[in-house]
Formats: sequence, C-alpha cells, structure tokens
Amino acid sequence: MEDTEALRQRASALRAEADALTDAYRRRTWWRFALVFIPIPFILVLLRLEIDAWHYYLFGAAYLGLSAVLYSIDTRASDRCDVAERAAETAERAARGPVTPTA
Repeated sequence: MEDTEALRQRASALRAEADALTDAYRRRTWWRFALVFIPIPFILVLLRLEIDAWHYYLFGAAYLGLSAVLYSIDTRASDRCDVAERAAETAERAARGPVTPTA
C-alpha cells in the first residue's frame, strides 16, 4: 500500500514538473520568436538609406546565424519538455497499476 502511495506521489511530482517546464517553454518561445523576427530586420529598415549593398549580405548572414542559434535553443527546450512529459505519463501509468482486459 505504501508503495502505491509513493508511486502516486512521484507521478504527481513529475506531472507538476512537466507542466511547469511546458508553461515556461511556452512563455520563453514568444521571446525567441520575437528575437528572430524583430531586431535584425528592424535595424536594417532603420539603416536602409545609410548602408551599402554589400551590407545586406552581412545582415542576411546575421539573420540566418541568429535564427539557427535560437532554433537550436528552442529544440533543446522542447526536448526537455517532451522527456518530462513522457516521464510523467510513465509514472502515472505505473501508479494506476496493471490494466486487466475485460471480456
């Protein structure tokens, strides 16, 4: 009986952790999204009359580089959420016990 209660507590703790990670991921994703689409294009629009043609290549490379870095950061954060979600689901299944088929 104590073992079942410990499994339920563990499942509850893992679910809370997975939900917290998912909520934090969703909040931070908007910031990463904004960092991809706002700073470099905004600076480019501000300086469009002041820069030479070859500067556009620099801005393009900076945009692609920043996008790749933020994409890799977002992928790692998403993977952490997926791992936490799978751990919580596994613990919840273990806490429910074996499923017996009904005929």
